Amino acid sequence: MREISAEFVRDWADKYNKHFKGKKDETDEKDIREWLSRQPEPKRLNRDFFVKLGCWKSARQLPAYKANDERLIEEATRLAYEVTNERIKLHILRVLNGVQVAVASTILHFLQPDTFAIFDIRVRRSLKKAGKWDRDENVASDEAWQEYVALMRNLSSSLGVTLRELDKALWAYDKWGQ
Repeated sequence: MREISAEFVRDWADKYNKHFKGKKDETDEKDIREWLSRQPEPKRLNRDFFVKLGCWKSARQLPAYKANDERLIEEATRLAYEVTNERIKLHILRVLNGVQVAVASTILHFLQPDTFAIFDIRVRRSLKKAGKWDRDENVASDEAWQEYVALMRNLSSSLGVTLRELDKALWAYDKWGQ
């Protein structure tokens, strides 16, 4: 793997965007972002957008997502948005059926895209290939997530790219870069 540079991120994020252009993944992501942008503070998800977001990340948990009560979804996502402690944010979201670290991180990303990256195994594999991730990429613990968030923020800042651009690039590199 070549070094992770701003050019690397631009190139691979572009490949990601071209691959998903017009597809359900792209349209769902856009719908969720647009809907959230119109919501008043504090941001929260309703049941429909919680299920849509959960399926966008991991569709196999659909029955579990649907089993959540609307009020619980709204309260948990609002609390996770408002609380400042990052580990508590993660724990609050895991009260919801079907939500573990990866989906919780995705909810946090959509609620606060400039603060949280999506915790994804493909991205961790690319980081490992680049010598930036020492952990087993299959580990999805709270500690691994916290380390990942810090790493992604540092890389994003040093390269002058958004967390989502970095995420797309590293995901695409793992998928198509071999």
